[in-house]
Amino acid sequence: MARSSTSQTEAERRKRSKEVYERAISAVDHNSGNKQPPLASKPSVVGTLNRAGFGLEEIHRAFTAARRNGDLFQTKDDEGRTWIGINDRWKLREKIESNLSRVDDPREEVIGLANDRVQKLRLQGEDDE
Repeated sequence: MARSSTSQTEAERRKRSKEVYERAISAVDHNSGNKQPPLASKPSVVGTLNRAGFGLEEIHRAFTAARRNGDLFQTKDDEGRTWIGINDRWKLREKIESNLSRVDDPREEVIGLANDRVQKLRLQGEDDE
Protein backbone atom coordinates (compact mmCIF):
# COMPACT_ATOMS: atom_id res chain seq x y z
CA MET A 1 0.00 0.00 0.00
CA ALA A 2 2.81 2.39 0.79
CA ARG A 3 4.20 1.65 -2.66
CA SER A 4 1.04 2.77 -4.51
CA SER A 5 0.88 5.92 -2.41
CA THR A 6 4.54 6.61 -3.30
CA SER A 7 3.76 5.99 -6.99
CA GLN A 8 0.83 8.35 -6.84
CA THR A 9 3.02 11.02 -5.25
CA GLU A 10 5.62 10.47 -7.99
CA ALA A 11 2.91 10.70 -10.66
CA GLU A 12 1.63 13.94 -9.12
CA ARG A 13 5.17 15.33 -9.00
CA ARG A 14 5.69 14.51 -12.68
CA LYS A 15 2.35 16.09 -13.60
CA ARG A 16 3.26 19.26 -11.69
CA SER A 17 6.72 19.37 -13.32
CA LYS A 18 5.15 19.02 -16.75
CA GLU A 19 2.68 21.80 -15.96
CA VAL A 20 5.46 24.17 -14.83
CA TYR A 21 7.56 23.25 -17.89
CA GLU A 22 4.71 23.98 -20.31
CA ARG A 23 3.74 27.20 -18.52
CA ALA A 24 7.38 28.38 -18.56
CA ILE A 25 7.59 27.93 -22.34
CA SER A 26 4.21 29.60 -22.78
CA ALA A 27 5.21 32.54 -20.55
CA VAL A 28 8.41 33.09 -22.55
CA ASP A 29 6.45 32.91 -25.79
CA HIS A 30 3.80 35.37 -24.60
CA ASN A 31 6.34 37.79 -23.10
CA SER A 32 8.35 38.22 -26.29
CA GLY A 33 7.65 39.65 -29.72
CA ASN A 34 5.07 42.16 -30.93
CA LYS A 35 5.58 45.33 -28.85
CA GLN A 36 7.94 43.46 -26.54
CA PRO A 37 11.55 42.56 -27.39
CA PRO A 38 12.01 39.22 -29.22
CA LEU A 39 13.46 37.73 -26.02
CA ALA A 40 11.81 37.81 -22.60
CA SER A 41 13.46 39.18 -19.50
CA LYS A 42 14.07 36.10 -17.37
CA PRO A 43 13.38 37.86 -14.04
CA SER A 44 10.07 39.11 -15.43
CA VAL A 45 9.00 35.63 -16.55
CA VAL A 46 10.10 34.10 -13.24
CA GLY A 47 8.01 36.72 -11.42
CA THR A 48 4.98 36.00 -13.59
CA LEU A 49 5.23 32.26 -12.97
CA ASN A 50 5.85 32.77 -9.25
CA ARG A 51 2.75 34.98 -8.97
CA ALA A 52 0.83 32.20 -10.75
CA GLY A 53 1.64 29.92 -7.81
CA PHE A 54 4.80 28.13 -8.89
CA GLY A 55 7.79 27.95 -6.58
CA LEU A 56 11.12 29.45 -7.55
CA GLU A 57 12.92 26.10 -7.39
CA GLU A 58 10.42 24.38 -9.68
CA ILE A 59 10.51 27.35 -12.09
CA HIS A 60 14.29 27.16 -12.33
CA ARG A 61 14.15 23.38 -12.80
CA ALA A 62 11.64 23.88 -15.63
CA PHE A 63 13.91 26.43 -17.33
CA THR A 64 16.89 24.11 -16.99
CA ALA A 65 14.93 21.20 -18.48
CA ALA A 66 13.57 23.36 -21.31
CA ARG A 67 17.07 24.54 -22.21
CA ARG A 68 18.42 20.99 -22.04
CA ASN A 69 15.57 19.78 -24.27
CA GLY A 70 16.17 22.57 -26.78
CA ASP A 71 12.83 24.34 -26.26
CA LEU A 72 14.33 27.50 -24.73
CA PHE A 73 17.70 29.22 -24.70
CA GLN A 74 19.21 31.73 -22.33
CA THR A 75 21.65 34.57 -22.96
CA LYS A 76 22.99 37.69 -21.27
CA ASP A 77 23.35 41.19 -22.63
CA ASP A 78 26.35 43.47 -22.14
CA GLU A 79 24.92 44.75 -18.86
CA GLY A 80 24.53 41.24 -17.45
CA ARG A 81 20.74 41.04 -17.78
CA THR A 82 19.45 37.55 -18.48
CA TRP A 83 17.14 37.00 -21.44
CA ILE A 84 15.34 33.82 -22.35
CA GLY A 85 13.83 32.94 -25.69
CA ILE A 86 12.08 30.32 -27.74
CA ASN A 87 14.79 28.17 -29.29
CA ASP A 88 13.25 28.02 -32.74
CA ARG A 89 14.80 29.89 -35.66
CA TRP A 90 11.51 30.64 -37.40
CA LYS A 91 9.66 31.79 -34.27
CA LEU A 92 12.58 34.03 -33.33
CA ARG A 93 12.61 35.60 -36.78
CA GLU A 94 8.87 36.21 -36.50
CA LYS A 95 9.31 37.81 -33.06
CA ILE A 96 12.12 40.03 -34.32
CA GLU A 97 10.10 41.16 -37.33
CA SER A 98 6.93 41.80 -35.31
CA ASN A 99 8.87 43.83 -32.76
CA LEU A 100 10.61 45.91 -35.43
CA SER A 101 7.30 46.62 -37.17
CA ARG A 102 5.48 47.69 -33.99
CA VAL A 103 8.05 49.65 -31.99
CA ASP A 104 9.50 53.03 -32.89
CA ASP A 105 12.65 52.56 -30.79
CA PRO A 106 13.39 48.80 -30.62
CA ARG A 107 15.91 47.42 -28.13
CA GLU A 108 18.69 46.88 -30.62
CA GLU A 109 20.92 44.89 -28.25
CA VAL A 110 18.14 42.36 -27.54
CA ILE A 111 17.34 42.12 -31.25
CA GLY A 112 21.03 41.48 -31.84
CA LEU A 113 21.03 38.67 -29.28
CA ALA A 114 17.99 37.11 -30.94
CA ASN A 115 19.58 37.48 -34.39
CA ASP A 116 22.75 35.82 -33.08
CA ARG A 117 20.65 32.85 -31.96
CA VAL A 118 18.84 32.68 -35.31
CA GLN A 119 22.23 32.58 -37.05
CA LYS A 120 23.54 29.88 -34.71
CA LEU A 121 20.43 27.74 -35.26
CA ARG A 122 20.72 28.24 -39.02
CA LEU A 123 24.36 27.11 -38.98
CA GLN A 124 23.43 24.08 -36.88
CA GLY A 125 20.72 23.19 -39.38
CA GLU A 126 18.00 23.40 -36.74
CA ASP A 127 14.41 23.67 -37.95
CA ASP A 128 15.37 23.48 -41.64
CA GLU A 129 11.95 22.50 -42.88
